[in-house]
Amino acid sequence: MSTTNQIDEDFKLVNPNLGHPKILSIDKDLKIKDVMFQMDLLFTSNVKNPDEFVNVIKDKIEIIPLLEYKPKLRLNLEKKINKLKKKLKKEGVWSRFRRKKVLKKDHHLKLREIKLRKLKPHAYRGSPIIPGILNVKKIPLKTISDLNYEEFGTPLSYLVQNNVYRNLYIYYKVSIEFNLTDEILDFLKRRNFVMFDINQKIDQETIHINYHSVVVSKQEWNNFTFVHATDLHLAERNDKIYEIIKKWTKLFGLKEQEKFLEDQKKDFEKMLKLEDNPIYVREIKKPLKKRLINPNNQMRKFIKLMNRKVLHNDLDFIALTGDLVDYTILSKLPKEKRVFDYDHTNWRVFKEIVLNLPQKKRRGMVSGEELLCPIFTITGNHDYRPFHYDLRWAGLYRKIGLKAIEALALNDKFISFPITSIIKSTRALKGYFSEINPSLDYSFRLGKNNFIFLNSGSDSFRNIGDLLTGHPSLTGLTNMQIKYLENLINYKFQEDDNNFLFLHGPVINPKKKVGIIKRIKHRFGKKILTRIESMKESVLKKFEKKPSKTRIDDKVNVKFGTIASNWEKLVEFCNRYCVLTLTGHTHALKEFRLADTDKVKSTVYDAPPFNLRKIENPAAIYYDNYSDIYTNTKDIAEFCPFVVQTPALGLGGFKNPKLTGGYREIKIEDEKLASFKVKYIHRLLREML
Repeated sequence: MSTTNQIDEDFKLVNPNLGHPKILSIDKDLKIKDVMFQMDLLFTSNVKNPDEFVNVIKDKIEIIPLLEYKPKLRLNLEKKINKLKKKLKKEGVWSRFRRKKVLKKDHHLKLREIKLRKLKPHAYRGSPIIPGILNVKKIPLKTISDLNYEEFGTPLSYLVQNNVYRNLYIYYKVSIEFNLTDEILDFLKRRNFVMFDINQKIDQETIHINYHSVVVSKQEWNNFTFVHATDLHLAERNDKIYEIIKKWTKLFGLKEQEKFLEDQKKDFEKMLKLEDNPIYVREIKKPLKKRLINPNNQMRKFIKLMNRKVLHNDLDFIALTGDLVDYTILSKLPKEKRVFDYDHTNWRVFKEIVLNLPQKKRRGMVSGEELLCPIFTITGNHDYRPFHYDLRWAGLYRKIGLKAIEALALNDKFISFPITSIIKSTRALKGYFSEINPSLDYSFRLGKNNFIFLNSGSDSFRNIGDLLTGHPSLTGLTNMQIKYLENLINYKFQEDDNNFLFLHGPVINPKKKVGIIKRIKHRFGKKILTRIESMKESVLKKFEKKPSKTRIDDKVNVKFGTIASNWEKLVEFCNRYCVLTLTGHTHALKEFRLADTDKVKSTVYDAPPFNLRKIENPAAIYYDNYSDIYTNTKDIAEFCPFVVQTPALGLGGFKNPKLTGGYREIKIEDEKLASFKVKYIHRLLREML
């Protein structure tokens, strides 16, 4: 496979792609075997004439099924067992006991069946399918606010503005048809879905692949499961840290380390002051291998767990909501290579981990597997950041379980200036658009369920207070995105739909402590609650007679580190139209429920200190561990909508670095939301062992 950065192409498949696959449906019982699937593909090209473009792509597109060895081996085993049974039946009952060879063969088959159960999932590509081309149409650039916006058939202006596809600037919507082979149908007898790559033959030796870009599913979307994960923070340097520190400690003896500490005394003293947390002190006493948190390894472990759920037909797709990479351009590169090409960015690392493509093996890396489940992605604020940051700043090294001395040992490799790490650029997404997902905002419908993915933007400097406290807000939603939501409400949503909204930036996020102004305001009250944890709805109900008194929006600032623009419109959308909103960014587990406001309405400041305009909260907001409290469809339907933050998959918090590896499992039963519990990969792996 060659990347688009190294070759000149006449065409390139834009959509669907790895992070934005197209889901097609097939009869659950596979009664209609000769079903012909039709779908639209979006291409970009430098060929101006549609008729000429048809000749360019003719016989150069292949649809390749992603299968798995275990069902194939099981099918072969079943055939051999059935053949043996027929043979024994012909020979009679008594002859079966007399023939030792037959018994021995039967014993070997049983052993093979036991080994097959323990076999790890391993993907392989099946025989290619050549699709038929039905129609080719030239498509102009559009915006998501356009009523004719299509999920897969609309080219967006930022693709041209960022020169994502270099000299390719003309867009075509190509309608194709294809049917399934017997090999795929046999696979679907045991699996709920099958994924496909789309191969584009550039020339005789070059193939570009849109991996996992098509899914054929047997689901009727009444009862299904999907997983939400966020804040992966993948980067090439994550796999280097363990090796660098081990080499450093081996090369430098105790005297050399003491001298190094003396040279770095000022920095070390500042960093040492951050290491007074009892939990952290206990953690740093462990060997490096046990305490180092490598986000890349977290993702590899997560993939293994998800693959096992797929093998049990217990997972249909995964939603990844931003901070997919820690920063974009690979750290410690020569200046001439610090470009936004895919090969020189961490988008390549993201793709290599998801697909288990060859990577340089380093000490401390765990083995990987190709993810056997479709993913849907959106971007986070870190995905807009081109350059790496220094792990020494504000004790960031603690989030990955390092000691201060170990963080100092990394200086030579990963030192950087503060100003460069907070630079943001839409060009940082160039590799993301070309190789993973060209859509910043999109939605799709499965059964009576609508899934809406919105880009919440890069770091915002409007609310400088949030930024300085280490909880930066995000730029938020544009007016165009709000218009897009209005179009969904007016033309797409139907009565009794389940609407799920995905963003990176949190919709609701209160401060941990009540601000001084609110403390003074309520100082003559009967109770003064200063911490958010004491304001859980279940706690307040014990001593508050009125339900309205259990709200938190009138007690704390609920717009802390959220989104800067159109916040109130987003909250209103979540309250009126969504059953569940899933976000990340904070690396914390927080859950809220929304309700219509009573006569008393609370307010928040827009963006202090520069903008002191007050915004009215469009919903009453309550706080608690709702995913543990409500665990059935009846209760969830009564108390929804819910707005939740899922703990980070890749990195934990400062005080507790081990609070990582979190994800949320969402279950739908009988077309209703039944569960949205949080799980942790290290706990599940421990249970498996």
